[in-house]
Amino acid sequence: MVNDSRDRGQIMLIGAIAIAFIVLGLVAVYSAQLTARPATTGSVGDSTAEATELNREARRNARAITIRVNHDQPYYASRAALNASVDDAVANYSGLMAETYAGSRGAAATVRYDGAARMGTRTVRHSDGPMGGASPWHPVDQPSDLGWFVFNFNLSAMDKGESFVVRVENGTGADPPDTTYTFTRNTTGSSVLSVEVDSETGATILGRGTCNPVGNRSVIDLTTGESFTSSCAFGPGIDRLTGPYTVTFEQGDNAVGKFGIVTDTRPTNWGALNARPDCTGGTEPCNTYAAWNVTITTGYESGALSYENTQNVTVYRGA
Repeated sequence: MVNDSRDRGQIMLIGAIAIAFIVLGLVAVYSAQLTARPATTGSVGDSTAEATELNREARRNARAITIRVNHDQPYYASRAALNASVDDAVANYSGLMAETYAGSRGAAATVRYDGAARMGTRTVRHSDGPMGGASPWHPVDQPSDLGWFVFNFNLSAMDKGESFVVRVENGTGADPPDTTYTFTRNTTGSSVLSVEVDSETGATILGRGTCNPVGNRSVIDLTTGESFTSSCAFGPGIDRLTGPYTVTFEQGDNAVGKFGIVTDTRPTNWGALNARPDCTGGTEPCNTYAAWNVTITTGYESGALSYENTQNVTVYRGA
Protein backbone atom coordinates (compact mmCIF):
# COMPACT_ATOMS: atom_id res chain seq x y z
CA MET A 1 0.00 0.00 0.00
CA VAL A 2 1.12 3.55 -0.53
CA ASN A 3 0.05 6.84 0.92
CA ASP A 4 -0.90 9.89 -1.15
CA SER A 5 2.09 12.15 -1.80
CA ARG A 6 2.22 15.04 0.57
CA ASP A 7 2.88 18.67 -0.19
CA ARG A 8 6.41 19.78 0.48
CA GLY A 9 7.44 23.17 1.76
CA GLN A 10 10.60 25.11 1.37
CA ILE A 11 13.90 23.24 1.54
CA MET A 12 16.82 24.86 3.34
CA LEU A 13 20.34 23.51 3.56
CA ILE A 14 22.37 24.12 6.71
CA GLY A 15 25.49 22.56 8.22
CA ALA A 16 28.91 21.89 6.71
CA ILE A 17 27.49 21.49 3.22
CA ALA A 18 23.81 21.06 3.89
CA ILE A 19 21.33 19.76 6.32
CA ALA A 20 17.99 19.35 4.68
CA PHE A 21 14.98 21.42 5.66
CA ILE A 22 11.65 19.89 4.77
CA VAL A 23 8.17 21.04 5.53
CA LEU A 24 5.75 18.09 5.30
CA GLY A 25 2.34 17.23 6.64
CA LEU A 26 -0.02 19.46 8.57
CA VAL A 27 -3.04 18.73 10.69
CA ALA A 28 -4.72 21.68 12.32
CA VAL A 29 -7.47 21.38 14.90
CA TYR A 30 -8.56 24.73 16.18
CA SER A 31 -11.19 26.63 18.12
CA ALA A 32 -11.98 30.20 17.21
CA GLN A 33 -13.80 33.05 18.88
CA LEU A 34 -15.20 35.80 16.70
CA THR A 35 -16.89 38.96 17.94
CA ALA A 36 -18.45 41.37 15.45
CA ARG A 37 -18.35 45.08 16.27
CA PRO A 38 -19.73 48.14 14.58
CA ALA A 39 -17.49 48.75 11.58
CA THR A 40 -15.28 51.82 11.76
CA THR A 41 -12.52 51.18 9.21
CA GLY A 42 -13.91 48.30 7.14
CA SER A 43 -16.58 45.66 6.96
CA VAL A 44 -16.78 42.55 9.08
CA GLY A 45 -16.38 40.53 5.89
CA ASP A 46 -13.10 42.23 5.00
CA SER A 47 -11.73 41.79 8.51
CA THR A 48 -12.80 38.14 8.62
CA ALA A 49 -10.90 37.48 5.40
CA GLU A 50 -7.80 39.18 6.83
CA ALA A 51 -8.06 37.20 10.07
CA THR A 52 -8.42 33.97 8.11
CA GLU A 53 -5.33 34.82 6.07
CA LEU A 54 -3.38 35.61 9.25
CA ASN A 55 -4.40 32.26 10.68
CA ARG A 56 -3.30 30.42 7.55
CA GLU A 57 0.06 32.22 7.36
CA ALA A 58 0.74 31.68 11.05
CA ARG A 59 -0.01 27.97 10.77
CA ARG A 60 2.31 27.52 7.80
CA ASN A 61 5.13 29.62 9.23
CA ALA A 62 4.92 28.17 12.74
CA ARG A 63 5.48 24.77 11.17
CA ALA A 64 8.51 26.03 9.22
CA ILE A 65 9.92 27.87 12.24
CA THR A 66 9.61 24.82 14.46
CA ILE A 67 11.44 22.56 12.01
CA ARG A 68 14.22 25.12 11.65
CA VAL A 69 14.62 25.37 15.41
CA ASN A 70 14.41 21.59 15.89
CA HIS A 71 17.46 21.18 13.64
CA ASP A 72 19.24 24.44 14.38
CA GLN A 73 21.40 23.01 17.17
CA PRO A 74 23.29 19.71 17.36
CA TYR A 75 21.09 18.90 20.35
CA TYR A 76 19.02 20.48 23.13
CA ALA A 77 19.86 19.82 26.76
CA SER A 78 16.19 19.72 27.76
CA ARG A 79 12.69 20.06 26.37
CA ALA A 80 12.50 23.41 28.15
CA ALA A 81 15.52 24.65 26.18
CA LEU A 82 13.91 23.62 22.90
CA ASN A 83 10.58 25.19 23.84
CA ALA A 84 12.33 28.43 24.78
CA SER A 85 14.07 28.56 21.40
CA VAL A 86 10.82 27.99 19.50
CA ASP A 87 9.10 30.60 21.68
CA ASP A 88 11.78 33.19 20.88
CA ALA A 89 11.58 32.49 17.15
CA VAL A 90 7.78 32.70 17.09
CA ALA A 91 7.89 35.93 19.12
CA ASN A 92 10.20 37.48 16.53
CA TYR A 93 7.86 36.34 13.79
CA SER A 94 4.87 37.76 15.70
CA GLY A 95 6.60 41.13 15.84
CA LEU A 96 7.05 41.15 12.08
CA MET A 97 3.43 40.21 11.53
CA ALA A 98 2.29 42.95 13.92
CA GLU A 99 4.25 45.57 11.97
CA THR A 100 2.92 44.27 8.64
CA TYR A 101 -0.74 44.28 9.68
CA ALA A 102 -0.53 47.61 11.49
CA GLY A 103 1.18 49.33 8.58
CA SER A 104 -0.80 47.92 5.69
CA ARG A 105 -4.18 47.13 7.19
CA GLY A 106 -4.54 49.20 10.34
CA ALA A 107 -5.14 46.08 12.43
CA ALA A 108 -3.40 44.47 15.40
CA ALA A 109 -2.05 40.95 14.79
CA THR A 110 -0.30 38.57 17.19
CA VAL A 111 1.04 35.02 17.07
CA ARG A 112 1.82 33.25 20.35
CA TYR A 113 3.62 29.97 20.90
CA ASP A 114 1.83 27.95 23.60
CA GLY A 115 4.27 25.04 23.74
CA ALA A 116 4.80 21.59 22.28
CA ALA A 117 1.61 19.54 22.36
CA ARG A 118 3.75 16.48 21.73
CA MET A 119 7.51 16.20 22.07
CA GLY A 120 9.16 13.71 19.72
CA THR A 121 12.71 12.42 19.35
CA ARG A 122 15.59 13.35 17.07
CA THR A 123 18.16 10.57 16.79
CA VAL A 124 21.28 12.17 15.41
CA ARG A 125 24.92 11.88 14.53
CA HIS A 126 25.84 15.56 14.36
CA SER A 127 29.56 15.14 13.58
CA ASP A 128 31.21 12.96 10.94
CA GLY A 129 31.61 9.33 11.88
CA PRO A 130 30.54 5.81 10.90
CA MET A 131 26.82 5.07 10.67
CA GLY A 132 27.37 1.97 12.80
CA GLY A 133 29.53 -1.12 13.03
CA ALA A 134 29.77 -4.39 11.16
CA SER A 135 26.76 -5.72 13.07
CA PRO A 136 23.26 -4.36 12.41
CA TRP A 137 21.85 -1.77 14.78
CA HIS A 138 18.42 -0.24 15.07
CA PRO A 139 18.10 3.55 15.25
CA VAL A 140 14.33 2.96 15.32
CA ASP A 141 13.63 -0.36 17.02
CA GLN A 142 10.14 0.57 18.19
CA PRO A 143 7.43 1.09 15.52
CA SER A 144 7.22 4.85 15.06
CA ASP A 145 6.05 7.50 12.63
CA LEU A 146 8.96 9.10 10.80
CA GLY A 147 8.86 12.79 9.97
CA TRP A 148 12.48 13.37 8.96
CA PHE A 149 15.22 11.04 7.70
CA VAL A 150 18.30 12.72 6.23
CA PHE A 151 21.85 11.51 5.58
CA ASN A 152 24.84 13.79 4.93
CA PHE A 153 27.47 11.41 3.54
CA ASN A 154 31.18 12.27 3.44
CA LEU A 155 32.04 10.31 0.31
CA SER A 156 35.75 11.10 0.48
CA ALA A 157 35.92 9.06 3.71
CA MET A 158 34.04 6.05 2.29
CA ASP A 159 35.68 3.09 0.56
CA LYS A 160 34.76 2.56 -3.08
CA GLY A 161 32.43 -0.32 -3.79
CA GLU A 162 31.47 -0.94 -0.15
CA SER A 163 27.73 -0.81 0.56
CA PHE A 164 25.75 0.61 3.45
CA VAL A 165 22.22 -0.80 3.81
CA VAL A 166 19.18 0.84 5.41
CA ARG A 167 16.21 -1.45 5.98
CA VAL A 168 12.84 0.19 6.64
CA GLU A 169 10.17 -2.21 7.84
CA ASN A 170 6.50 -1.58 8.28
CA GLY A 171 5.84 -1.99 11.97
CA THR A 172 2.35 -3.42 11.40
CA GLY A 173 3.34 -5.98 8.78
CA ALA A 174 1.32 -4.22 6.07
CA ASP A 175 2.32 -4.55 2.43
CA PRO A 176 5.07 -3.77 1.52
CA PRO A 177 6.52 -5.03 4.80
CA ASP A 178 10.17 -4.24 4.07
CA THR A 179 12.05 -1.82 1.79
CA THR A 180 15.84 -1.75 1.51
CA TYR A 181 17.99 1.23 0.51
CA THR A 182 21.59 0.42 -0.48
CA PHE A 183 24.16 3.24 -0.68
CA THR A 184 27.48 2.60 -2.44
CA ARG A 185 30.34 4.89 -3.43
CA ASN A 186 31.12 4.20 -7.08
CA THR A 187 34.24 2.19 -7.83
CA THR A 188 35.24 4.44 -10.75
CA GLY A 189 35.32 8.15 -11.40
CA SER A 190 34.66 10.80 -8.80
CA SER A 191 32.96 10.30 -5.44
CA VAL A 192 29.51 9.51 -6.82
CA LEU A 193 26.89 7.83 -4.64
CA SER A 194 24.76 5.04 -6.11
CA VAL A 195 21.40 4.27 -4.49
CA GLU A 196 19.27 1.19 -5.09
CA VAL A 197 15.85 0.56 -3.58
CA ASP A 198 14.64 -3.05 -3.32
CA SER A 199 11.56 -4.88 -2.10
CA GLU A 200 11.65 -7.25 0.85
CA THR A 201 12.79 -10.26 -1.14
CA GLY A 202 15.19 -8.32 -3.34
CA ALA A 203 13.40 -9.73 -6.39
CA THR A 204 11.97 -6.34 -7.35
CA ILE A 205 14.07 -3.20 -7.83
CA LEU A 206 11.83 -0.30 -6.88
CA GLY A 207 14.19 2.51 -7.79
CA ARG A 208 17.76 3.51 -8.65
CA GLY A 209 19.72 6.74 -8.67
CA THR A 210 23.24 8.08 -9.17
CA CYS A 211 23.82 11.14 -7.03
CA ASN A 212 26.66 13.59 -7.70
CA PRO A 213 28.15 15.18 -4.57
CA VAL A 214 28.97 18.80 -3.77
CA GLY A 215 32.38 19.14 -2.15
CA ASN A 216 32.46 15.36 -1.63
CA ARG A 217 29.21 15.58 0.37
CA SER A 218 25.95 13.96 -0.65
CA VAL A 219 22.81 14.90 1.26
CA ILE A 220 20.02 12.37 0.91
CA ASP A 221 16.41 12.79 2.01
CA LEU A 222 15.11 9.29 2.58
CA THR A 223 11.65 10.63 3.35
CA THR A 224 11.07 11.65 -0.27
CA GLY A 225 13.75 9.59 -2.04
CA GLU A 226 15.73 12.57 -3.34
CA SER A 227 19.13 14.21 -3.03
CA PHE A 228 19.56 17.83 -1.96
CA THR A 229 23.02 18.10 -3.50
CA SER A 230 22.12 16.89 -6.99
CA SER A 231 19.09 16.35 -9.17
CA CYS A 232 18.97 12.60 -8.61
CA ALA A 233 15.81 10.93 -7.39
CA PHE A 234 15.72 7.24 -6.55
CA GLY A 235 12.30 6.69 -4.91
CA PRO A 236 10.13 5.50 -3.49
CA GLY A 237 10.79 7.48 -0.36
CA ILE A 238 9.44 6.54 3.01
CA ASP A 239 6.51 8.92 2.52
CA ARG A 240 5.13 6.42 -0.03
CA LEU A 241 5.26 3.51 2.38
CA THR A 242 2.77 2.70 5.12
CA GLY A 243 3.94 3.35 8.68
CA PRO A 244 4.66 3.11 11.50
CA TYR A 245 8.20 1.90 10.83
CA THR A 246 11.27 0.32 12.30
CA VAL A 247 14.71 1.12 10.84
CA THR A 248 17.85 -1.03 10.73
CA PHE A 249 21.37 0.00 9.63
CA GLU A 250 23.49 -2.83 8.18
CA GLN A 251 27.22 -2.57 7.40
CA GLY A 252 27.20 0.85 8.99
CA ASP A 253 31.00 0.90 9.12
CA ASN A 254 30.99 1.28 5.31
CA ALA A 255 29.41 4.75 5.49
CA VAL A 256 30.78 7.95 7.02
CA GLY A 257 28.94 11.18 7.65
CA LYS A 258 26.03 12.55 9.63
CA PHE A 259 22.35 11.64 9.91
CA GLY A 260 19.16 12.76 11.60
CA ILE A 261 15.92 10.88 12.16
CA VAL A 262 12.86 12.44 13.78
CA THR A 263 10.14 10.15 15.14
CA ASP A 264 7.01 10.69 17.18
CA THR A 265 8.54 8.64 20.02
CA ARG A 266 8.25 10.42 23.34
CA PRO A 267 11.57 11.11 25.13
CA THR A 268 10.46 8.86 28.00
CA ASN A 269 10.67 5.92 25.56
CA TRP A 270 14.24 6.42 24.33
CA GLY A 271 15.28 3.11 25.87
CA ALA A 272 12.73 1.18 23.82
CA LEU A 273 13.40 3.24 20.68
CA ASN A 274 17.11 2.49 20.29
CA ALA A 275 18.82 2.42 23.71
CA ARG A 276 21.03 5.36 22.65
CA PRO A 277 22.05 7.96 25.26
CA ASP A 278 21.01 11.55 25.67
CA CYS A 279 23.20 13.78 23.50
CA THR A 280 24.39 15.79 26.49
CA GLY A 281 26.80 12.97 27.36
CA GLY A 282 28.86 13.50 24.21
CA THR A 283 28.36 10.00 22.76
CA GLU A 284 27.10 9.64 19.20
CA PRO A 285 24.69 8.64 17.78
CA CYS A 286 22.41 9.99 20.47
CA ASN A 287 18.87 11.17 21.19
CA THR A 288 17.61 14.70 21.68
CA TYR A 289 14.30 16.55 21.69
CA ALA A 290 12.18 17.53 18.66
CA ALA A 291 8.80 19.24 18.76
CA TRP A 292 6.38 16.97 16.87
CA ASN A 293 3.17 18.94 17.48
CA VAL A 294 2.96 22.54 18.65
CA THR A 295 0.14 24.79 19.76
CA ILE A 296 -0.14 28.42 18.67
CA THR A 297 -2.68 31.16 19.24
CA THR A 298 -3.31 33.90 16.69
CA GLY A 299 -5.04 37.15 17.52
CA TYR A 300 -6.56 39.78 15.22
CA GLU A 301 -8.09 43.08 16.25
CA SER A 302 -9.63 45.73 14.01
CA GLY A 303 -12.40 48.25 14.24
CA ALA A 304 -14.80 45.66 12.88
CA LEU A 305 -13.67 42.38 14.38
CA SER A 306 -11.96 40.77 17.37
CA TYR A 307 -10.58 37.29 16.65
CA GLU A 308 -8.58 34.72 18.62
CA ASN A 309 -7.77 31.23 17.40
CA THR A 310 -5.86 28.41 19.10
CA GLN A 311 -4.70 25.53 16.91
CA ASN A 312 -2.57 22.41 17.02
CA VAL A 313 0.01 22.19 14.22
CA THR A 314 1.58 18.88 13.24
CA VAL A 315 5.15 19.79 12.33
CA TYR A 316 6.15 16.59 10.54
CA ARG A 317 4.09 14.19 8.54
CA GLY A 318 2.57 11.22 10.33
CA ALA A 319 0.44 11.12 13.46
